[in-house]
Amino acid sequence: MKNVTDSFVSLGHWPSAGSFGFNTDILATNLINLSVVLGVLIFFGKGV
Repeated sequence: MKNVTDSFVSLGHWPSAGSFGFNTDILATNLINLSVVLGVLIFFGKGV
C-alpha cells in the first residue's frame, strides 16, 4: 500500500518544462490528416 501512495505523491513533484517549442515534424503533428479531413468537409459541405 505504501508503494501506491508513494506513486501518487511523486506525481505532484514533476519538474516543469524549461521552455516552449514548436514541433516541426509534419507527420507527428497530423497536418496531413487534418488537411484531408477539412478538404473533404469543405468539398461535401458546399452543397448543403
